[in-house]
Amino acid sequence: MVYCRNCGGDLPSENSSFCPVCGKPQNNASAVTMAAQTKNAGTAIVIALIAGILGFNGIGHMYIGKIGKGIVLLVVGWIIIALTIVFVPIGIVYIIFWIWQAYDVNLKTKYYNNFILNNGKTPW
Repeated sequence: MVYCRNCGGDLPSENSSFCPVCGKPQNNASAVTMAAQTKNAGTAIVIALIAGILGFNGIGHMYIGKIGKGIVLLVVGWIIIALTIVFVPIGIVYIIFWIWQAYDVNLKTKYYNNFILNNGKTPW
């Protein structure tokens, strides 16, 4: 019988990549696979900032797999830009929104990476 290195639970075979009880990786090959699935927080922030300044907010969220939230942020950003054309001081709201979405993608990327490393699968 083979047991999990983390929780001591029974593994189905010696070649099991993850423990069915706790979800932790069981060999170095799976740890490498998980590292390849993680997203770089710096890349996500740069994508969010550059795309956002060009009017494409939410692209950073799409990079980490939050497609729905990315589309919502994209549409909200376009609405704020349209309102800015009509009433210029709303541009301040757009700048705040732009900074917030970059900050949010940073938090979501850190959560995404921690979830993968702790559970061996993506959170969404």
